Amino acid sequence: MIELAEGYDSTVKKMKTFKSYLDVTLSNNERGRSTLSSFKSSEDFKYETERQKILKQEKALKDEVEMLTKKLLKELDQRWNLLQKSVNNADNKSKKINKNLEFRTESLSIALASANTGDVFRAYKKEKTARKQSIEPVNTNFKRLPQYVPGKTQIQQALHGNLTESDDIYSLEHYKFNVITKFNTGLKQAEMVFICADGTMWISNFNNKILQKLQFSNELVKVVQKIHVSCAGMALLPSGDLLISTTEPSLKILSHTTGKITSSKYSVAPLITGHIHITSDNKIIIRAGKKGSVFPMKDTRQVVVMDIEGRTEKVYELDNNGKPIFYAPQRITSDTDNNLYVLDRLNKDKSGMIMALNKSDGVRWIYSGNPDINKGQVTFKPHDLVSTKLNYIIITDMDSDMIHILNISGQCIYYLNTKDQLGILYPYSLKTDKRGTLYIGCGTEQYGPNEANIYTAQFSGL
Repeated sequence: MIELAEGYDSTVKKMKTFKSYLDVTLSNNERGRSTLSSFKSSEDFKYETERQKILKQEKALKDEVEMLTKKLLKELDQRWNLLQKSVNNADNKSKKINKNLEFRTESLSIALASANTGDVFRAYKKEKTARKQSIEPVNTNFKRLPQYVPGKTQIQQALHGNLTESDDIYSLEHYKFNVITKFNTGLKQAEMVFICADGTMWISNFNNKILQKLQFSNELVKVVQKIHVSCAGMALLPSGDLLISTTEPSLKILSHTTGKITSSKYSVAPLITGHIHITSDNKIIIRAGKKGSVFPMKDTRQVVVMDIEGRTEKVYELDNNGKPIFYAPQRITSDTDNNLYVLDRLNKDKSGMIMALNKSDGVRWIYSGNPDINKGQVTFKPHDLVSTKLNYIIITDMDSDMIHILNISGQCIYYLNTKDQLGILYPYSLKTDKRGTLYIGCGTEQYGPNEANIYTAQFSGL
């Protein structure tokens, strides 16, 4: 019995070793599958991108040929019109001369046939006077139309373009993030961050009614300005003033010269304002809705587009079937083509989706998470989004310490765990500056200290 027990224990230990090996192997295999999935998504997008570039070049060449064709036809038309005018003028002159000569010939013939000597003398006198006026011969020598000589129809591939291999043709690590600096804000959450042209930063915490302007130097943070206000949204106007939403019908303006807050001309009354975004063509985008609890959904939810003068240009609210587009829109961003992307929240547990809006009306696509990450009880809970210079959309999911990256078609081409890969916990807010540096504002544990960090990071491939 002892030998049997020892054999059993030994077998169990070996089986546990086997299981541990299988668990590790399975984990590695899952990681490999995840990498392959990201690679496939990336290459799918690259295929479509390169295909569109080839077609764009084809169109450019066609447009160039069409432009040259129009130029040649215009030149030929001008020459033809000039030639026609010259020939017609010569023909009209010839007809006029011919008519005059016929009249004179007829006058002489009538006089010669007349028995009246007076008619003869008068006709002679007229003809003698007419002969003093010389008749210039009509010009029949004209420059002919040019002849079209077709060029070579064979287009060299160098003119169209070539498919070239990139330096990292076998690399799956095309997208890279590197953390540069880390700053402690002393806040519970860095819910919103906004980078000014001078390198200073506005950050806000709505619940604690704090809006601060920070200056960074040698990893130290200096509070330049602090205002006690519930800031639900902010954006920088072309004037340098800060546009603020205080969940009232009209936005407020914080003057960059006086530091005072005044009312603005941007109003969504009778609704109240929320998040704000300003596009590259200076359109003011405002989240608007009725005052009260966000859920359950029963009130108006809008995204309002205004011009810089405060005139409403467009309101996104209902789709083509008359149904609400949004559940609870939270954050808004735009790409370099001024396409709008909205972070929409579905319920109280902060599950949500990303919506790309049509410029005309409705929704182009919806992203509801990556199946490799968001499965089972792990739902997609986006907190903020920002667009890069190459029109990729970066999204934070604070609850799972994840960053999702979408292409312009709404495909997730890459994702990373900020905790494991960057050492960043609770990524919340996002913003990029003109140099392309990414700022990641973070949250903290529910009952943890007020030590929310802000990280700066450089990224490549985006």
